[in-house]
Amino acid sequence: MKRSRRISVIMHKLLIEHGLDGFTVREARDLWLSLDGVGTNLADARKKVYQAIFNLERKSLLRSEGVGRKKCYFQTEQLKKLYKVTLNHQSDAKPKLPIQDYSILFSERDKYKGELEIILGEIEEYQSILSRFPNLESKLYPIHQQAKERAALLLGKVNALTTVLNTISTGGKAC
Repeated sequence: MKRSRRISVIMHKLLIEHGLDGFTVREARDLWLSLDGVGTNLADARKKVYQAIFNLERKSLLRSEGVGRKKCYFQTEQLKKLYKVTLNHQSDAKPKLPIQDYSILFSERDKYKGELEIILGEIEEYQSILSRFPNLESKLYPIHQQAKERAALLLGKVNALTTVLNTISTGGKAC
């Protein structure tokens, strides 16, 4: 008798119930968070989802293509055969499209806005110190430059997320 293989609750919901295939860790994490309504600790959620993906990949139930953040995971034939019964009763109906919960994007944008405000405060303080103590310019200039670079990066992230959220809310296309 063949020994049955068990998969985690997370992966069962994502792969079997919602038919997720050809996904990144971030996409799986976002879908899982939107389904379960669990807390918005993105780092912990990503770790849990990645661990579940890693375990299935190790068991040859998932295969991966690509590297880094662009790495995509696909269901193998072995996984599809194991859960054929579950998949068959859904094959008559149209595949379920997950209801997208974009609250994660709002929380990410808010987090970046907060960080940006802190860094802008740092930059302002460096400028104030430099105007009062010009002799410190050689020591403070590199730190001031790094703070400005971080601010530019965060502003880019905030702008991108704002554009995406505006596009989603209008249901239209980005300009």
